[in-house]
Amino acid sequence: MTSRPIRLWLTSLLLGALVAGCQPAADRQTEQAAAEALAAEQAALAKANAEALAKAQAETLAAQEQARLAQQQAEQLKAEQAAAAAAAARAEQQQKAAAAKRAQAARDKAAAEARAAQLAQQQQAAVPQYAPPPPPQPMRCADCGTVSAIDEVREKGEGSGLGAVAGAVLGGVIGHQFGGGRGKDVATGVGAIAGGMAGHQIERGVRASNLYSVGVTMDDGSYRSVKLTDLQGIAIGAKVRVVGDSLQLR
Repeated sequence: MTSRPIRLWLTSLLLGALVAGCQPAADRQTEQAAAEALAAEQAALAKANAEALAKAQAETLAAQEQARLAQQQAEQLKAEQAAAAAAAARAEQQQKAAAAKRAQAARDKAAAEARAAQLAQQQQAAVPQYAPPPPPQPMRCADCGTVSAIDEVREKGEGSGLGAVAGAVLGGVIGHQFGGGRGKDVATGVGAIAGGMAGHQIERGVRASNLYSVGVTMDDGSYRSVKLTDLQGIAIGAKVRVVGDSLQLR
């Protein structure tokens, strides 16, 4: 394909040939048209060259701006990395300083504890040692023990004398029915005596009651027996205290 400069050269050559070959009476109008066409072609060429140059300059400026921005970003990244490295170094130094302080505090504490222990030993050595008093002996209860046996018994009551009197009267009346003379008197006396004794025993039987004989093994090893009319919850194995003729649960 023929380039634009070659076409312009051919056009100029053709116009020159036409002008040279024409007779002096050539039409001026044709020559003017050719000149205008040449001028228009040259103007178009100049415009295209100017546009290409402007585009190239714009592309160059854009490339330069991109390069500048890339360099600026690289420098900013480098500065940020340097700042981060410096911060990390400062943090590491602070951690080392804190660790050193903790280690020193631990050493100071250990030294203080050692001095305190040494001082305590010295004070203990200076104080005279006495044997501790023996522990107090528990008080022994002389009346305390454990119920080891319970037996139910029936005990006759005490006579008031009324039974004996009534029995003597009745026995005397019955004895008076036997014998005669002095024998009647003897029979009356014997009947009165026998009736009195029988009446007394009858009265004791009427007044008899059920009791509980409670055996207590004392804490000192001895043995006691207590009679109760009511157990009141006392059973074999119960811990009791002997109070007179009664028992109290402990």
